[in-house]
Amino acid sequence: MVISGYAARGFMYQALGYAEPHVSDLLSGAMANAAILAITFVQLVIGLGGLTVIAGGLIVLAKHTSGGRIVILLGGAGGFLGLLISFGYSVYKVGGIDPVLYYLPYWVGLTIAVVGRRFAKGA
Repeated sequence: MVISGYAARGFMYQALGYAEPHVSDLLSGAMANAAILAITFVQLVIGLGGLTVIAGGLIVLAKHTSGGRIVILLGGAGGFLGLLISFGYSVYKVGGIDPVLYYLPYWVGLTIAVVGRRFAKGA
């Protein structure tokens, strides 16, 4: 569950992977390098979403509340959007309760991230 974004290879992760090789067609020089670096960073945050949320929690415990909340938001938001798109596609293609059961660990992780963010808000 900690590296679920990488294991599932969700929609956002794959979309960024497809976009990266074409950046140099649209941009040149330093702008292309900066865009590729940003895409790589976002892929890392998506791929290690669970670790990002845990790191955000540790940052909150170190009394850096706003920075920790931002890190939790990055990990949770990427995972949530990817989960919604993947889940919706699975329900459309498969139907029934199978997608709900298949994505249950991801829903648990998302719930933990939301609860952690709520605790950070009160901290």
